Amino acid sequence: MGTVYFVNGFLESGKTTFIKELIGRESFRISGKTLILLCEEGDVEYNDDELEETDSVLEVIEDEEDFNEENIMAIEKKYRPERVIVEFNGMWDRKNLIFPWYWDDIMEIAVFDATTFKLYSDNMRTFLAEQVRHAELVMFYKADEVRDKLASYARNIKAINIGAAFVFRGAKGDIILDPNENLPYDITSDEIELDEEGFVIMCMDSLERYETYEGKKVHFTACAYRMKEGGDFEFIAGRQIMTCCEADMSFTGIICGYQKAYEIENKEWVEITGILRIRFDELMQRDMPVCRVIELKKVEAPESEIVSLI
Repeated sequence: MGTVYFVNGFLESGKTTFIKELIGRESFRISGKTLILLCEEGDVEYNDDELEETDSVLEVIEDEEDFNEENIMAIEKKYRPERVIVEFNGMWDRKNLIFPWYWDDIMEIAVFDATTFKLYSDNMRTFLAEQVRHAELVMFYKADEVRDKLASYARNIKAINIGAAFVFRGAKGDIILDPNENLPYDITSDEIELDEEGFVIMCMDSLERYETYEGKKVHFTACAYRMKEGGDFEFIAGRQIMTCCEADMSFTGIICGYQKAYEIENKEWVEITGILRIRFDELMQRDMPVCRVIELKKVEAPESEIVSLI
């Protein structure tokens, strides 16, 4: 079995459009049949000519209970496909799915209509979080209509899945670049004041664009976590992030170098002024940002210790 493309998203998000673009590419038209498992039918449909031209076959799975290992294997036995594309129903339970045992190369893609993303993130956080939690790629259509919102949407996704890649498409199919430039602080300034949202965003953004943050002076409040590897001179300053509910939390933070780290109690709240530096992390095998603490003050915990970005 070749790659399985698992495409998730809400109704009318653009999933069918994405799949039709995928099977229509010359680079995708390699030997063997493509099986499309359609779990939700929207306004955009597959036509027989497209399927025949791309050597694709379509099977509809109407009921959630029928998306199971036994049924999928029976459908595959019927067609003997080289690869499978799943157009999943965004309102079905992704968390507890059991795939056929031989699906060992699954690429998950989450697709959104940028004009309705906020509506779904406000009202269906649990479903949205499961759609992006394991996604390698997140695709936004109609992104040109809400260009000023794209940076915050990307940050919302990163809060759940920091490794996700993004593509923002306009109404005419054009690619919209650099949505992350719209940050809640001035990245061009040598000194950056970070509120709770800004701190979380800085931690995530600096992992990817660490060169941009080299030498920046930052000021923030966070919770200190002592770590065995850091000994008496390092700790992690971080915050808990709520992704969809209080039972579903993630953590983000930054390593801080401080000569008196041994004086800090675990999970003690601190106000920090420091300089961001880049160093190579042996464990992660990559360059990472580190905050060299200039000044540290112990403070009371904030009224809400949880940051919500989505």
